Amino acid sequence: MGTLLHPVGPLSPGAYWFRRTVVGAVVVLLLSAGGWLLSGGGPAKTAGGTPPSSSSTPTVTPTPTPTPTPTPTVSHTPSATATAAAITLCPDSVIKVVALTDATSYPAGVKPHLSVSVTNTGKVSCKRDIGQAAMSMLIRSGAARVWSSDDCSPGGQPAVNTLKAGQVFTSTVVWTRTISRVGCPTGQPAAAPGTYVLTAKNQTVASAPVTFVLK
Repeated sequence: MGTLLHPVGPLSPGAYWFRRTVVGAVVVLLLSAGGWLLSGGGPAKTAGGTPPSSSSTPTVTPTPTPTPTPTPTVSHTPSATATAAAITLCPDSVIKVVALTDATSYPAGVKPHLSVSVTNTGKVSCKRDIGQAAMSMLIRSGAARVWSSDDCSPGGQPAVNTLKAGQVFTSTVVWTRTISRVGCPTGQPAAAPGTYVLTAKNQTVASAPVTFVLK
């Protein structure tokens, strides 16, 4: 015990104490390392020798949120067909028929231009047959029947058109100053100079008479 506390040798006591300190530190490190290995220290290894991942949190793949299907919008705008179907036939009470001539007196050889106009005098649109079969013009001289647009052009298919409120439809023919008969026979004589009266009709609605003179 005396030599342990008081080392004896050729070196100085400080040198011996330094050696003992170094040896003691090595022993402490060895003991610490042995205890750490015995306690299972160090990274665990898999069967293949590769250390497992340090993260133990499982990876979660987010589930995509389904896109909602849009609800179709129902339009309540009436179709053109439905709108057209809502327009009714024009009653005779709103139809005005007018017979027209382009002059009141015609020199010899001048052919009169005769017209018939149909007007919707109502406040709303309505449908009216204004085809050839629904229109007619008649010329008389006194009580005698002289000419009719139906003699040589008696008919045709209906032509139902929509007339807006206040709208006017006009049809014009040129009279050759020749007398006509039903069935349009040829070889009819020319009308003599004199006073004539023109009337026009659209279906059952008649115009007022218009007087003109042939010279």
